[in-house]
Amino acid sequence: MLVASVHVASAQNKDFDPYWFLQLQGGAAHTIGETNFMDLVSPSAAISLGYRFAPAFGARLNVNGWQGKGAVNGPTTVYKYNYVEGGLDLMADLAAIFAGYKIDRTLNPYIFAGVGANYAFNNDEALNLRKQFPTTDSYLWEDSNFSPAGRAGLGLGIRLSDAVALNLEGNCSFINDHFNSKKGDDSPIDFQIKALAGLTFAFGKAKPAPAPIVVPPAPKPQPKPEPKPVVEEPIVEPAFESLQRNVLFIIDKWDIRESEQYKIDEVVEALKANPDTKVRVSGYADKDTGTAKRNMFLSQKRSEVVAQAIMDAGIEKDRIITEYFGDTVNPFDTPEENRVAVCLVK
Repeated sequence: MLVASVHVASAQNKDFDPYWFLQLQGGAAHTIGETNFMDLVSPSAAISLGYRFAPAFGARLNVNGWQGKGAVNGPTTVYKYNYVEGGLDLMADLAAIFAGYKIDRTLNPYIFAGVGANYAFNNDEALNLRKQFPTTDSYLWEDSNFSPAGRAGLGLGIRLSDAVALNLEGNCSFINDHFNSKKGDDSPIDFQIKALAGLTFAFGKAKPAPAPIVVPPAPKPQPKPEPKPVVEEPIVEPAFESLQRNVLFIIDKWDIRESEQYKIDEVVEALKANPDTKVRVSGYADKDTGTAKRNMFLSQKRSEVVAQAIMDAGIEKDRIITEYFGDTVNPFDTPEENRVAVCLVK
């Protein structure tokens, strides 16, 4: 079920562009130990460089660390040490998986998991305690302690703009049992829990739409008075000058509805009856809905699908001119009228 959802979300979001991002975070860490929770809380910081390679998935290189704490009993004494941890995380955007990618979504929850290594150092306080408490755990290390590390967590991105987001994150690192110089009671590993907040900076997340060449909409043809008949001469019909038909579309769609097909038929009939004419198909999208990039894409699809329908009816490709303007030009008064491909035969 998850794979199917991801496939649908990817197919429906053609405005996604892969992009790099940088995260800066700070917060607190707690290494689970044998004393009160707050006694073992210490500062933590992290920096990550990542790449969002699909609408719902990305990866990042993460480096975090600062200070860890442990404790011995009899009486309870807390000691501090330092560490740095690095690794590679794989990330999944939950909103994009289940509801489709949206560049302007405000809340973006995500999960991640990764592997790496932990390097701990500066354990002097724990070493000094060995003189006072000879029974200090044999897991005590001296110069440094190196171990593989795994981690997993969840986070929330809060969009501030296309390029900047606030992030809140919680995660847990799984490190060997020597990390806090104490042997765990029930597990061969130490658990370090972190709560972090910071900023995410995206680079190349959205590509600006190309600047369109603004062409004013074609004027509506003025009706010509019929010439008066001449006595004993045939009635002269006016020469064909132009024909305009506006093919309307549903919001965020480019399918030709059956109710609009007759307009295309009239355009094809005029082109066949007047072989020296051409048709200009101009696509538009209303500026009241959607992003500028999405609207440029919609106007292009609308002009192309109408042009294809005209060609399918037997009109040569070199007699059809296509253009599209997104929402940079709205030739009509209402949003419904501006979801349109205007066909001008001339």
